Amino acid sequence: MKIKAIFVGGFVLVLLSFMGCSKEGLDEISSQTYTSKAKFKKNSTKTNTFYGPQVKLGQGHVRSWIRITHSGIPEEIGIEMSKNLLNQLPSGDDPVQLVLPLHKKAKEETPFDHVFFDWNPHGHEPDGVFTVPHFDVHFYMTSVAEREAIPIYPEAMAKFDNYPPPGYLPDDYFTPPNGGTAVPMMGTHWIPMSFVPPFTNILLYGSYDGEVTFIEPMNTVAYLESGVPFSEAYSQPSKFAKTAYYPTVYNVYQNSKDQKQIISLSGFVHRNAE
Repeated sequence: MKIKAIFVGGFVLVLLSFMGCSKEGLDEISSQTYTSKAKFKKNSTKTNTFYGPQVKLGQGHVRSWIRITHSGIPEEIGIEMSKNLLNQLPSGDDPVQLVLPLHKKAKEETPFDHVFFDWNPHGHEPDGVFTVPHFDVHFYMTSVAEREAIPIYPEAMAKFDNYPPPGYLPDDYFTPPNGGTAVPMMGTHWIPMSFVPPFTNILLYGSYDGEVTFIEPMNTVAYLESGVPFSEAYSQPSKFAKTAYYPTVYNVYQNSKDQKQIISLSGFVHRNAE
């Protein structure tokens, strides 16, 4: 399917183009610990890293992973891009959208179900803000089937406009009214009030029909190519729908061991459902 972008109130609405996924198993396990350059404190406890399947992107691949301590506490979850992939990406007119399955360990210990990954070779409107090559990495807390069932705004206006109750989103996030960021097969996007262009790194929340449904780091290719590691705590809600470990920090860096590009969430805190 072709992608279509619509912009209301200065924010982007992106329709789904296509998805792809390899058939590799979800049970690949590595005992190696990531050597992260992110600026968060690392737990000295021994860990294992569990990978999702590799999914082809351009001349390389991308996949999900999670690092968990031997006592079952998640330390970091993210996606990795194969070495030199930034120089081997598709450059067509339409974005590339992929489903990146998570290893079962990630589903057991965190609220996340899958990653919905967007490569935007030409960016998207509004001009001067998001019209640069970048990645959108949605960590979804709903299933693929539930996400794909989300229709266009006019057909499900009541569900898009049914925002989560107070406390389930950070107080310093907002979304414009009248479906300004309502995207089919995604949901409503929430933007930090502190955001000021130019865009390099930003983290959004998402919702649909009264529930928080995703956390979305957005990162430019230019920033990844700079090689400067990025790590920042992001605003947290005061209430959570599911008891699990939730991240509080997002990171962008290159793995010093194998030169793979990483976009991740870390700083996990155990939250009880309310």
